[in-house]
Amino acid sequence: MGQFGVMIGQLVGFLIMLMVGYGCVRLRFYGQTALDGMCSLLLNVLIPVLVFSNAVDGADRAQLAANWGVMLLTAVMYALLILVFWLVARLLRLKGSRSHVFQASLIFGNAGFIGIPLIMALWPQNGAIYVALMSIIDQTLLWTYGVWLCEPVAEAAGNAASDYSPTVTCPSFGTRVLGLLRRFVNPAFIGVMFALALILLGVKVPDIILKPLHTIGNMATPMSLIYLGGLFALTKWWGVLKRYELYAGLVAKMIAFPLAFYALLTALTGALPQLPITHDMVLMITVIAGLPTMTTIAMFTGRKNNMPEYAVGFVLVSTLFSLASLTIVSAVVF
Repeated sequence: MGQFGVMIGQLVGFLIMLMVGYGCVRLRFYGQTALDGMCSLLLNVLIPVLVFSNAVDGADRAQLAANWGVMLLTAVMYALLILVFWLVARLLRLKGSRSHVFQASLIFGNAGFIGIPLIMALWPQNGAIYVALMSIIDQTLLWTYGVWLCEPVAEAAGNAASDYSPTVTCPSFGTRVLGLLRRFVNPAFIGVMFALALILLGVKVPDIILKPLHTIGNMATPMSLIYLGGLFALTKWWGVLKRYELYAGLVAKMIAFPLAFYALLTALTGALPQLPITHDMVLMITVIAGLPTMTTIAMFTGRKNNMPEYAVGFVLVSTLFSLASLTIVSAVVF
């Protein structure tokens, strides 16, 4: 029951932060302009600093070598999530931006703002190293594949080409490669790579620098949830409740997938005990696999005005649903 208490306590705290943000906008303490500023601050400063400070504080080369199984599990989890929800989107006959935002909402769980506090509370001794190693894979994929999924899809491109073929030009191979490389040039990805380089070089960041970085990074969780609460007040998110894929997706992502993933990893580690994977690592990645939609997905779609109500709806409903789903998953695996 102690682990249940930790999870429920964290989620209730997150809900309170959401309601504070919602109330501030409803009371007109601030509006869309302030929310846009919060979004920019989160994406360009707070989230990168949070990831960097946790990574360099929680790992050195020896720990990296001893616990690299966390990175392996994270990579396997994301590979399966990408495959599963690409197939689910096709089975549900989703297309264009709707399909992409659906996939992004279910592939990327809220590892940063919900996962990190849970991991640190559940595994106080090894939580920091787990967070650091998981973040390398998680943030790399979020800020590359996740950003791509949240960009608008030109569904009418085929019709435009047939009607106005003389003016339609296809981007060259070099342009497409350059566009792909640009996805890697963002603050969070640079922070992850910089942290990894320092770890591999054995460079220790002094505490006098690390402590203020932690303080800055720790602002990311409350500000992101306050931002999201304000976004709920200004966005017509409830339209997502009419979407059938919401219910199928949440059950698949937050209950079926983590339980199946846990069963697979338990069988695999039992059959191959030589794998660098401990039972705590399996439990940790199971919790991560069942997290609600990452709030950054709503920020990405809002920045591009690409179905932001749809993404915000997934974040809100999945966060509320996680109160029940994480309890169910925990009852089975702990």
